[in-house]
Formats: sequence, C-alpha cells, structure tokens
Amino acid sequence: MVGRCGRIAGVVVGAVLVVVLGQAVPAGAQFELQQWVEPTLGKMMGRGDYRLQYYSTEPVDGQNTNLNVDQHNFTLVTPLFQSSRDEWSLSGRLRYQDYETRAVLPDTAERFPNELYDVRGGLGYRHKFENDWILGGSFTFGSASDEPFHSEDELVLRAAGLLRVPRGERDAWIFTLIYASDEQILGMRHVPFPGVAYLWKPSDQLTAVIGVPFTSLEYKPTEKLTLEATYVPVRTFHAKAMYAVFRPLRVFLGFDSDHDAYYRAARGDKDDQLFYYEKRGTVGMRFDLRHVGIELTGSYVWDRFYFEGESFSDRHDNRIDVADGTVVGIRLSTRW
Repeated sequence: MVGRCGRIAGVVVGAVLVVVLGQAVPAGAQFELQQWVEPTLGKMMGRGDYRLQYYSTEPVDGQNTNLNVDQHNFTLVTPLFQSSRDEWSLSGRLRYQDYETRAVLPDTAERFPNELYDVRGGLGYRHKFENDWILGGSFTFGSASDEPFHSEDELVLRAAGLLRVPRGERDAWIFTLIYASDEQILGMRHVPFPGVAYLWKPSDQLTAVIGVPFTSLEYKPTEKLTLEATYVPVRTFHAKAMYAVFRPLRVFLGFDSDHDAYYRAARGDKDDQLFYYEKRGTVGMRFDLRHVGIELTGSYVWDRFYFEGESFSDRHDNRIDVADGTVVGIRLSTRW
C-alpha cells in the first residue's frame, strides 16, 4: 500500500512541478517529472511521445485576416543509469507551431511569425539516502523562438532542485528551488524561486499537495473515477475528470488555463517575449496497452490572445486577439 501511495504522490507532485516550471507541456514531459518524484528508485521507464493538434481557422480581431495553427509536440525521456539509490536520466523535447496568417503585430507593424519552435534537452539526477530522503535535480537547455539558437538572447535555461522528506508512511514535505531564465519572479528575472509544500495522503482516495507556489488535488470517489486539479497563482489552472470504461479505455473531461512564450529573433527589446494565452475545455478518450497508447481529443478554446512584452502587465502591447475556435488532436506514445 505504501508503494501505491508513493506512486500516486509522484504523479500529483510531478504534474504540479511541470506547471511551476512554466511549461505548457505535452504529457511526455509531465511523465518525466512524475518519475522524478517517484519515491522508489531503479524502476524508471523510458517513454516517447508525439502529439498533433489542429486549430480551426478563426478571424483576427481588427485585422482583415484569419489565423490557424498546426502544433506538433515530440518528447523523449530515457534512463541512462539507475539503481535502488541513484538515477540518471536524459530528456528531449521539440514543439513546432506552423501558422497560416497575414496578421501583423499592431504596435510595430511586423508580420506575425510563420513558425515558432521550442527545442530543449535536459539531464536529471536523483539520490535516495539511507533515511529515505530523496534529493533530485534537473537541468534543461534550449531555445524558444521563431529562429531557435539565433543568438544567446533566444536561449532558455531552466534548473530545478527537489528534496522529498517523508513524514510517516503516507505524507511528505516537498522542498523545491526553481530557476527559469525566461520567467519573471516578482518582477525580477534570473532569480531562483524557493518553494515548500506538504503532501497529505489521509486515505487511498485522496492526495493533496498544499504549499507555495502550487496547490494540487487528486480524489478518487470510486475505483473508476478520478478527479484532478492543479493551481499555480495567478493564471494557471488545470482540472480533469477521468473515467475508466474498462481496463484499456478511459474517457475524460478537462479544463485548462495556460500560456506559452517565445523570443522573436527580430524583437526590439531583448527581454520581450511573444506570449500566447488561452482557455480550453476538452473531451477525449485514451486507449492504453502495455507499451503503446493512443489518445484522441476535441477541444473548444476561448479568451485567446498574443502579445509581446516582458510580463503579463504588458498584455496590451503588440496584442493580437483571435476568435474562439476548436482544436482536434491525436497523441501516440510508447513506453519501454
């Protein structure tokens, strides 16, 4: 029972850490961090993941043009070395967005990029001490831009450290230290952000992570139904309800409020990023066998806008609003 509780805790905390690291990531990267906080070392699985999403063509507010985008996500995570006390892992990620639009950034009259990329690679390490404390760390390097690796100003560096301190058989303290070169903390860049959370597991049906800078909840009112929610102040929220129809097939409903960001190579201020915000409601189904899985989704997206600035406070600068629309997606995954 303790091992099962630990696995559930790893899933919850790992999902939260993905959000805290500021990534609007595909599930493959989420799986990577789930494994990172798993309390049992030496059983890490490799995983490859590809996700394709088609956005409907929708009008751009105030401009005589439409915008549509196809998004491709590739992720890979694999163990390099593992034992009952130590684990080394390698990860990679590519997100590619292909746009069709004649939209311009209104303040500078520059054309909106035809393509955006987010390319990253990372290394992770965990060690389990004799007292069952787990110390882990990850380092990720890459570039998020319309011209990735164009210069040092388009590079992205992220690092995270985690200390898991068990408290009894079910609970644990989670201490984190997170650095992201492309994120602002209290209006400042290049400042590591410390966090602390308490993992509370009063029963097999309920797991809660309560702390700073994240809060998360997983509740299983029945054996087949799972409810999940994660919140990171102040504009990131994820919720999902999943039902197991029979063993390989699950259906789900979800809501997401999230964003991602890129550095345009031709921007005037090197600290400016091209942000995209959206809200999304999703229905889907997932079919999992032992080593492969397939997921089909349909979503409605609204409150969609792009802007270029240093933070959300600049959301009226170089802003493009896009009408509500739909998204269809397919995801293929493999495990080994």
